[in-house]
Amino acid sequence: MKETSPIAVADSLDTGSTGIYQLKRLWGKVLLGLQTHPQYAQEQELDSSLIDMLGLGLLPTYQFLYSHRPSFETFEQWVLQQSGGSINPETIQQCNQLITGNSYATTDDEQEVLTAADIEFWHTYGYVIVRNAITQADCAAARQAIWEYLNMDENNSDSWYNNADAVQGIMVPLYRHPAIDKNRNAPKIRKAFEQLWGQQGLVVTTDKCGFNPPETDSFRYRGIGLHWDVSLAQPIPFGTQGILYLTDTAAHQGALTVVPSFHHIIANWLTHLPNNCHPREFDFAGFGKKAIAANAGDFIIWNHLLPHSSSPNTANLPRLVQYINWYSPLQKVQSEWI
Repeated sequence: MKETSPIAVADSLDTGSTGIYQLKRLWGKVLLGLQTHPQYAQEQELDSSLIDMLGLGLLPTYQFLYSHRPSFETFEQWVLQQSGGSINPETIQQCNQLITGNSYATTDDEQEVLTAADIEFWHTYGYVIVRNAITQADCAAARQAIWEYLNMDENNSDSWYNNADAVQGIMVPLYRHPAIDKNRNAPKIRKAFEQLWGQQGLVVTTDKCGFNPPETDSFRYRGIGLHWDVSLAQPIPFGTQGILYLTDTAAHQGALTVVPSFHHIIANWLTHLPNNCHPREFDFAGFGKKAIAANAGDFIIWNHLLPHSSSPNTANLPRLVQYINWYSPLQKVQSEWI
């Protein structure tokens, strides 16, 4: 449906049928192209947190708004559809508390997941592995969801390359599925992030899955090299990223690769880079990168200051993963992208 009525930037507390604050304001800003306007730039973190709390996914949300330019009523219906037709009242309450500046906290019933040794390892190397973060049954359910989405057969290696266009590099744009949602909200994963952030009330991203099949004579690795997913404008605020292995993953099976401990030196390294050397084009060959092997159900969290990437899969089986990150709502990010 095309928008026919006048578009305006609503007040944050104006709502439609869902009763969700900020949603109508977000819709108006996007359709009017005002999200990066100085008047609204400070709301970018708020908008992102709201989108994640509603389980919409940043990319699908903005793609829908920009490509369809819907009425607000149509946008609300799309939002509801992403959650199966209705949104949990508790989720709406948490969204509205976020908008009004009232913090919320999750129920802290779980025992701590990360040990003192895990925390020390995290501080030293910038990453940590949460072993058995989900069950093998939940791994299998998520793998099945990905195989079905890709229209591939886990037991037929020829099929792993038949629908390669459904994979964006190594990313699978599967955002919502009961099995994927369950893993995203796994208590052990959330608790580990709460320990690292030192707070409750975190927000989980609605992110993609990943599929990295073995290289062949006619198929080569489609990922990118070591990189950051954050602006390198200093000071870089604290942040995390996470990956859930859905398959046993050897080091040479397309494993997550990081430069350990780089979070300790990145500020000084950036300051002393030659003027003609762009940090995103730097060759890290001499920095001791590490491919992290782990089992199905293990979850890896890394400090987003670490250069990281997946890697070419030279094993015999694909690597299937799910990307999950819990973060502090309204966590400020640098507006300048470097």
